Amino acid sequence: MCYLPKFKSPFIFANFNGTSGDVDVITHECGHAFQGFVMRDEPIKEYLDITMETAEIHSMSMEYFTYGWMEKFFGERKEDYLTMHLEDSAAFVPYGCMVDEFQHIIYENPDMTPKERKEVWKRLEQEYRPHLDYEGDPFFGEGGWWQRQSHIFSSPFYYIDYCLATICAMQYKMKMDEDYKKAWESYLALCRLSARKFYVPMLKEAGLKSPFEEGCVKAVVEHFQEKI
Repeated sequence: MCYLPKFKSPFIFANFNGTSGDVDVITHECGHAFQGFVMRDEPIKEYLDITMETAEIHSMSMEYFTYGWMEKFFGERKEDYLTMHLEDSAAFVPYGCMVDEFQHIIYENPDMTPKERKEVWKRLEQEYRPHLDYEGDPFFGEGGWWQRQSHIFSSPFYYIDYCLATICAMQYKMKMDEDYKKAWESYLALCRLSARKFYVPMLKEAGLKSPFEEGCVKAVVEHFQEKI
């Protein structure tokens, strides 16, 4: 999603391939676009300069807010998609944390050989994603998967922002399950806050808990365990 200031309009550019991932992309980017549209008349441009851990809350939460319209994409298989989306969201958090830890290790040890970097990734996979089985694949099985994660090359240390935002988006799903209207009002307030406040105070004003707060992740996990 790019914002076009001259036209006060968000613009989404995306490539679709006919899979459920298309729906993930359009709902996600519409979250960014909606927030940009809400702030289109903001005169203080610095309030539009949101950080990534905030921006990704807007997008990832929209993926949940659009659940009620998924039959338009998937028809009778709507519930299959919703289950898959919840499972993917839950599985993403440990993966994103793994990407972040991997980057910390390799930046703290710049003299590592390619083989040593693969060994680090392989060890972290065994810790964070023990369910994986590459079935003897000689490249991925020996720790090569990190080379296909483009963020590591293009936006170092960005990935942890996705994890923080995912936990916040999951809190919105919890709120939706209780009262959709109130959840939406909170989300709209968050979009309007934009960059007016720093991360933790902003979450508090919107009625969200910081992912760093004791018990926050535990509450999310327990709620999603009931749903999946």
